[in-house]
Amino acid sequence: MNHTYTPILSPKATSDAISQIGLKKATTQIWQLMLLGALAGLYIGFGGQLFLVALATGLGKVAGGFFFSVGLILVVVAGAELFTGNITILVGVLYGDVSGGDMFKNWTTVYVANFIGSVVLAWLIYQSGLLGSVGKLSALGALSAKVAAAKVSLPFMQAFIRGVFCNILVVLAVIMAIMAKDGVSKIFCILFPIGCFVACGFEHCVANMYLITLGFLAKGTSFAEMMTMFHNLIPVTLGNIVGGIFIVTVHPTRIQKLSELFTKNQEELRG
Repeated sequence: MNHTYTPILSPKATSDAISQIGLKKATTQIWQLMLLGALAGLYIGFGGQLFLVALATGLGKVAGGFFFSVGLILVVVAGAELFTGNITILVGVLYGDVSGGDMFKNWTTVYVANFIGSVVLAWLIYQSGLLGSVGKLSALGALSAKVAAAKVSLPFMQAFIRGVFCNILVVLAVIMAIMAKDGVSKIFCILFPIGCFVACGFEHCVANMYLITLGFLAKGTSFAEMMTMFHNLIPVTLGNIVGGIFIVTVHPTRIQKLSELFTKNQEELRG
């Protein structure tokens, strides 16, 4: 009997897969999380650099957005630990497979590792001479400084809201990539949501770790002044968390489970 190939998992299989991935991520050793998190920072940084090159060569934000997606493609297909994608561990918590403590341990460790990887790549790119030098910046260097300045000048609420919208799209990309059975399907599932968030001007905390650091290095910003990057990273990170949690809890594959949890809690209260 012939079986028709379907490139996606069923909704139930997707929920089970996300839960099991969350369990694996939450129980990974800290040193492994640090290594894989630093790799993710590098991968997203590569995407950020390709985005800047696209802008500098006149291809525009839409093309730049699609090029930026290479970062998440590398994270998902090649394998790494990305803070914004790891919001999906919440599914494992809702299933009861993962403890809240393990989830927060993963988020904290991976966030720090993403930061390290992003900053190291930014320093290496600056040292490569591709941006020119302080006072003699290339077109790419001048653009990097401009992008960083624009990001740190965003008001808190604007940065927060852009962070919410960004991670709704990032987590949807991750969920769809998990649903996809083959590598080509996974790439296409990532390409369009990530291209959308970049083209729309939404904010991603790990991408900003790279882009802001790079721009500050190009401009010759002092270490003390570099701390102003957290004027952007704090609201964007909070927004990324809220957006990721929102889409995980309202995603169609989660509604039945949430309903069961609510019913169980109500019965326990009445009992």
